Amino acid sequence: MSSFRRWVAERSLAGLAALAIGLLAPAPASAEAVVRIQANMGIIRIEAEIDTGVDQKTAWSVLTDYNRWAEFIPDLLVCRVISQSGEPIRLEQRGRIPQLPNFPLVMITEVEETPQQSLRFQRIAGNIKTLAGVWRIKGKKRVQLNYQAIVEPGFPIPPQLSLEIFRNDAKVRLEALAEEMARRNSRSDAR
Repeated sequence: MSSFRRWVAERSLAGLAALAIGLLAPAPASAEAVVRIQANMGIIRIEAEIDTGVDQKTAWSVLTDYNRWAEFIPDLLVCRVISQSGEPIRLEQRGRIPQLPNFPLVMITEVEETPQQSLRFQRIAGNIKTLAGVWRIKGKKRVQLNYQAIVEPGFPIPPQLSLEIFRNDAKVRLEALAEEMARRNSRSDAR
């Protein structure tokens, strides 16, 4: 075989190997969240999802790592478990709304876990009048993260701006969670 043909054959094999590795590797966390939002009489309903590319165990690990959420979710300044062991899970969350820089967000939520499947949450105190919803993990090997919530802001805000705020919040949270899931998944794959 001539050196040119050998070179072409080596490059073709290398290209096929790279393609196979790319097809077998987990999907990057650059998936974009799909968010649907509607408002009626001051109540905002949000439905959103994102394909994470990770398994159920990794997704659950990130979703329930409440004390670290503020490390990877933009505009969430504090998130910490404030309940005692054996009590219902209560989270203190403090954040900011980029469109309303002088309005700090402060909330206590109660969370009910269904292991490896869902987190139901409900606001029990704070400056948002109503917030209740659920995070769901769908699938086992390459899961989809779903989010549904009902929000009533409880503070004066133009309707169109409130839709944009909560649409953006859902999108940013889902994408941040999916990115952290992918980061942890790649870290565990490297071990």
